[in-house]
Amino acid sequence: MTTTNYAVAPGEYLEEWIDDQGFSQQKVADLLGCSRKQVNEIINGHAPITSETALRLERVVGIAATTWLKYEVMYRSDLARIVDEENLAHFAEQIAPTAASYLRSIGATTASMKNPGKLVSDFLSFHRCGTWKAYDQQHAKSLIGEYGLATLKDSAAQLDQTSLTTWLRAAELTQDYERGRNYKYEARKLRAVIPELRKRAAQPNPEMLNDIARMLSEVGVVFMVVEPPKKFPLLGVTRWIDKRVPVIQQTGRWSKDGFVIWTLFHEIGHILNDPRGQMHLECSTEKKRSSAAEKSANGFAKHVLLGTGGLTPFHGLTHDRQIAEKAQEIGIAPGVAVHQMHRHRMLDYNLGNSLFVNLEGTFSAQQMVAVGP
Repeated sequence: MTTTNYAVAPGEYLEEWIDDQGFSQQKVADLLGCSRKQVNEIINGHAPITSETALRLERVVGIAATTWLKYEVMYRSDLARIVDEENLAHFAEQIAPTAASYLRSIGATTASMKNPGKLVSDFLSFHRCGTWKAYDQQHAKSLIGEYGLATLKDSAAQLDQTSLTTWLRAAELTQDYERGRNYKYEARKLRAVIPELRKRAAQPNPEMLNDIARMLSEVGVVFMVVEPPKKFPLLGVTRWIDKRVPVIQQTGRWSKDGFVIWTLFHEIGHILNDPRGQMHLECSTEKKRSSAAEKSANGFAKHVLLGTGGLTPFHGLTHDRQIAEKAQEIGIAPGVAVHQMHRHRMLDYNLGNSLFVNLEGTFSAQQMVAVGP
């Protein structure tokens, strides 16, 4: 529905009718059985059209009482919206430009900082929050604590709350997430499928992400790749639907298989080892990867993918063929080895890159349910 930045009082329709008839306000007041002052206040929007007045107008003007009442409701609603957006405009600067651009890209708003009140209103509607205070209270908990929103950051870059919550909410509007509400998760089943997940991840190809999503869904875990806002500093996040169903949500920001696979098993570590349903966001505590939750998740990924020997078998290897052969021997994708060797400064960043497999665009994302301003 198109909105305006002005409100039309129903009295304007009455004034137009009076002019067409050539009547005076006093003449109309006499016909309605009310004072001239009341007619003048209705025309100027100072007095509301009540049910009784609407019935009188129907008899005098010939426009149905329900129509007059609809005009009145629309007028009061527009007035309230205009005042509301004027008040909300003060919060516009708290919405990161990347979050605003993201909302426009998915059709959740058409507003920009040229219409700040509308931008904030659409932002709150997207998050299902009536006020900015409600939004703050609802999402502040995602920035507190050791475990709550288990995340894997790619650097020490600052993570803006509005960008994060917008990305998370976008995921909740997908069919994948909706379907996950009916999943039944059991930790023992997830543990049992880890060897198969590891085996599948050792052969990265265009079908890998969809295969992994299917395998995880069979044990009650939602896996999804959701396009993030620009300059978004996360690789992935793990959270829960109603403290029952775990969700692994990746950005796909790094399309190289080594990043994707390591992030996947890191997040599985969070699911199996962190308190169910609790939330943690490492960048807000400034602990980054050094928090207990992150160390535990990284340790899990290392144990599953590299085994007890860790990166020891790769020490001194610099040629692609050597790294690929050793990775095959261990049973992992060469890209995983290169990713970890780069991270631990065992391999120069300009080496090994040809061993990465590009997974960009290979996840069949489910369509987002309709959103709009």
